[in-house]
Amino acid sequence: MAAYYVSQGYDAPRSVIWPILIDFASWPRWFPNISTIAVENATDEPRAGSELLAVADDGAIWTRWRVAEWTPPTLLVCEHVDTNAPMSGQLQSAYIQFELIDDAEGCTLEVELGADGYGLMGDFFVGVTLGSNVRRVLPKLVESFSEHVVVSIAARR
Repeated sequence: MAAYYVSQGYDAPRSVIWPILIDFASWPRWFPNISTIAVENATDEPRAGSELLAVADDGAIWTRWRVAEWTPPTLLVCEHVDTNAPMSGQLQSAYIQFELIDDAEGCTLEVELGADGYGLMGDFFVGVTLGSNVRRVLPKLVESFSEHVVVSIAARR
């Protein structure tokens, strides 16, 4: 499985960052290439088993994710369920993980994205296409999220 990782420190505890992270309605403000995201299968708040339907900026491509792990205020893991994206037939599985770890100055957000293809050719395809995109997108995702954190905290004051 190809996996890619990035982290970012914050001068706030995870109890402050977690509510900002799980505000799925705000994800289009900071998550690259997403215009909308809807939480499905949740009666009150998202939890393990809830599904997220993300629609791309162009409105033509959608991806469905399932919350696989939900451990407030520490861990959110979403697993890929389905998509109408081109070449998605090569993708066997994928996940994105957000983990908040308290430290002396606040907390650290660790973001990991991984994917597996079908067979040798699928793995090659996923490694080549996903790898180059993720190495560009993950740092932008964390930078955009950090800017969103600053705006969100300032709005609370």
